[in-house]
Amino acid sequence: MDCKVLRGARAIKSPHFCFVLDRGKVESRYRFIIMKLVGENLWDLRLARNENHFSMNTALKAAEQCLMAVEDLHRIGFLHRDVKPGNFAVGCPNTNELHTIFMLDFGLCRKFIGDKPHKDLRLPRAVAPFRGTTRYASLAAHRSAEQSRKDDIEAWLYMTVEFCTGNLPWRRCRGSDKDGVQRYKEGARKGDGLNEFLKDCPKKEFTAILKYLDALQYESIPDYDYIYYCVQHAMNSYKCESDQPLDWDSKEKYHGPTKADRDKRMDSKLDAKLNMINLNQLQGLI
Repeated sequence: MDCKVLRGARAIKSPHFCFVLDRGKVESRYRFIIMKLVGENLWDLRLARNENHFSMNTALKAAEQCLMAVEDLHRIGFLHRDVKPGNFAVGCPNTNELHTIFMLDFGLCRKFIGDKPHKDLRLPRAVAPFRGTTRYASLAAHRSAEQSRKDDIEAWLYMTVEFCTGNLPWRRCRGSDKDGVQRYKEGARKGDGLNEFLKDCPKKEFTAILKYLDALQYESIPDYDYIYYCVQHAMNSYKCESDQPLDWDSKEKYHGPTKADRDKRMDSKLDAKLNMINLNQLQGLI
């Protein structure tokens, strides 16, 4: 699965996925891939901060890059189903990629587009086994419903709140208490639960994202541009400068991938070509 995802990401020239150097297998034992080395993951970088959370500037810049990675994964027809800080890492120190965030670990990925020429959406299963990490899993995952693109973004939002505050209300539940976590998440949609969930966050913008996601259906194509708009509005509200340094590289001006870079890729001739072919043909191009 990792090879399929990483090759697809390479075909669309996404900067948020590692380059595969080689792959192989040891007969009757295991398969392996060799990919570029990356640095620390976002979970460890957050915990290294004094109050276990990023500055608002870093939290929102990291959130924007992680969303770009999620969107790129969806563009090649896959769901991640385990979006969390430990599955995103920055580039190695002393490289020009220290400000770039890479998506990792595709073991729980699922192809949501069928193999037919018209790239039909796969029909949802009546009951789907739980996939993900309890802390960040979407409500659909808790309810044994089929996950879709909106669920990766819901997990991304939970992760983003944790970037901003270092905490999630359901953190007090034991990791095995999925039902307790589900109740907290359901209560985080309104009233005191919402206030607790988004305390010390860009409440207006994050509430808008949450309400938008909750209105989507399994087959919905998320409006990524709207979510980017909300993130950028939050950046403006908190007066985050475009070149303001990241917490893990405080002496260097920010030079990581931006939404403007993403927009250029989306408008590229390669993208136009890829939009006209199905995923099976895409695999053949790599």
